[in-house]
Amino acid sequence: MVSVFYVTPTTTRSEELLLTLPGNIGLVFGAMLLIGFGNLLGHWKWTLVASWIGMTVFGGLMALVTPTNKGMMIAFTFLMQTFFGWAQYESIAFTQLGVHQHDLGLSGGLAGVARYAGGSLAQAIYVSVLANTQAARAAVTVPEAVLQAGGSTIMAGEILAAFPLGATALAAIPDVTADILAAAGTAYQWSYAHGLSITALSSLAFGGVGLVCCFLLENIDSKMNNTTNVFLENDINADKNESGTH
Repeated sequence: MVSVFYVTPTTTRSEELLLTLPGNIGLVFGAMLLIGFGNLLGHWKWTLVASWIGMTVFGGLMALVTPTNKGMMIAFTFLMQTFFGWAQYESIAFTQLGVHQHDLGLSGGLAGVARYAGGSLAQAIYVSVLANTQAARAAVTVPEAVLQAGGSTIMAGEILAAFPLGATALAAIPDVTADILAAAGTAYQWSYAHGLSITALSSLAFGGVGLVCCFLLENIDSKMNNTTNVFLENDINADKNESGTH
């Protein structure tokens, strides 16, 4: 959204940097809310469910994206990342406190692998969905816009091929005019909005699976206290550790 819709040749560097903040600040804000209010609210399983639902809902609402509703998309991005920040770090607590202390290493390792492998898989799926749906829509709408603006079929193909290469490649197309480029540019942006919309909707599938997993979690309320179960081997209380071969 930022690179295709909001950044233009006249956009200042400071504004470009500001546009990167909503998602990042939202993530940190959500984590800080968990730190400040997680223990106060308690009911850890249900706060995770609530934060997961919020993340999924606002992620899905980003399907309303258009090239012109920047304010709404900034708000949805911030809110989605806020819920994500809470859900992400509370999920880490569940991976550690939802198992016996002998299995902490195994649980943490599997959680890390699942996080990075799942993230890579999701990213690959999202990139594929975005690229394919956007390209399919642009292949139809961009030539139509060029023809309506007075261009030829050959020019429409050249413009479509030049878009990924940038403004220099577009300006080098023979006989192209500012009106034709403007019409093609608008159609290209709307094709991107379509691709982003389908991508946001596809995220609901991941959210649904994750929500089912949240409902199946063991409740950790009884473990969220000030009791220490595991001590360092050189700690004065090391003899209090449970023995085991895990």
